[in-house]
Amino acid sequence: MMVLLLHRSQDKGFHVENALLHVFMRSLPYSLAQTLKVEEAVEGDRVHYNIPAELSDYIFREFLSSGSVHPVKLVQDFLLEGLKEKGLVSMTTKTLPFLLKAKQLQTCCHGIESTHCYWIHLLQKDLNSDAHTSTDKEKDQLKSLDSRGRTDTRNTVSATCEKVDSVAERLRFACSLDVDPEEESGLYVLRPSLCPQMEELLTRKEVMTNSAGSCGTTEGNNRSVEDEGNKEEDPCGSCNGVTSSLFGISGLVFRNVPVNLWDLPVFHELLLRGVFPSECEPIKLLGQRFETLLAPYGVSLVTEQECLRLTAHPMGLVGQVFASSPTDNMSHDSVTVSLNLDLLAVLLFSLPDWRVLWSHDPRFSEQFAIRPLPGTSFHSFSLFPELFSFDISFWTGPSWEEKKFYAMVREACCGTVEQVKLIDMFSHPDLSQTSYCYRLIYHSHTHALSHTQALQFHKHLESLLSSRLQVTIR
Repeated sequence: MMVLLLHRSQDKGFHVENALLHVFMRSLPYSLAQTLKVEEAVEGDRVHYNIPAELSDYIFREFLSSGSVHPVKLVQDFLLEGLKEKGLVSMTTKTLPFLLKAKQLQTCCHGIESTHCYWIHLLQKDLNSDAHTSTDKEKDQLKSLDSRGRTDTRNTVSATCEKVDSVAERLRFACSLDVDPEEESGLYVLRPSLCPQMEELLTRKEVMTNSAGSCGTTEGNNRSVEDEGNKEEDPCGSCNGVTSSLFGISGLVFRNVPVNLWDLPVFHELLLRGVFPSECEPIKLLGQRFETLLAPYGVSLVTEQECLRLTAHPMGLVGQVFASSPTDNMSHDSVTVSLNLDLLAVLLFSLPDWRVLWSHDPRFSEQFAIRPLPGTSFHSFSLFPELFSFDISFWTGPSWEEKKFYAMVREACCGTVEQVKLIDMFSHPDLSQTSYCYRLIYHSHTHALSHTQALQFHKHLESLLSSRLQVTIR
């Protein structure tokens, strides 16, 4: 049965222009935040930890799996097909853990601030995991545990969630925002980039042997993407006949950022690495290729020192090409490409909002079942979604941390808050207290968000702030 939901302004009649605010044929329930307990093998150790509740709806969605027709997978396939015309691209299928050790983060993350990381405290760490064989480690690398102790591997599209109980409640903030990675040892972080794992894969020579040898085959769990008709083509043109290749990995990365329309707390990164003859000017070469592929969709290239930035309106940075760590051969340059597949999917398929990518509504996935080409516009199933604005004001103590507030907003409001703005701040001259006033903009392209529902989310946020962050609502 088809249901038509109509919401209109309380102070406007239907004869007034724009009085009809929101038209939906169907609307699914909101996905409530849950606590996910995850088990992974990280550098030989078996570790157990909680995924922060506000990130629970983004985990184990498998958008980049081999049979996926999700927009981020379609964009990745489009880019790899475009790059293979100029040479070999090898993508690994190896399962990589979400968690990194702090020492990995400090060595090779380009342009990422530690303040934008989700720092994790472990629930448990097993030091005897070396007894596992390498095959066992790969098979069991990432598991989600449910409340009965059963396990689902990462390849399962729908992960079993462990709901919050009394123990998990005490460990709610498994994500610690007040640690210093330079002073603490044994700290872990949800990967903000795939660069550290790329470095490890290359160090293990899982790819270097292939690109230096046959330059057309891969080992183990790697698969190659190659244009059979252009095997002999030199991607650098006339560069002494040297053929270079790109090795790639892709997956989720996590950024602890403010709530803003184009600041994504989770997105799919495509990371490519290659070694090219210096005379080829590889950064310029790759930039020209990406310009050919993406300029029709509004992406422009901006050169900044040794880095080439890919930008688009209105989201800003969608990728970059930069020089990696120096190679042993001074006549060659190591170059890395980092692309935000989520923002590129918004551009290439004309999506109204990056949050639509995470919709559970079957009407979203049905539009991509036939693998539409980039440039095909998405037909929104939400017409004229209204914005609702609510202010929240409270007193805090000296230990106040704004990032914990953003985490509460994402958890309490089920992803319906589009933007949070600090509009006022006042420090009491006699008391060690500060008053903050924030304006929250509620806006959804995937649900029939009404004024009443937005207000309920707002009241729930006030309750969480009072109980968990010990603030005094004004």
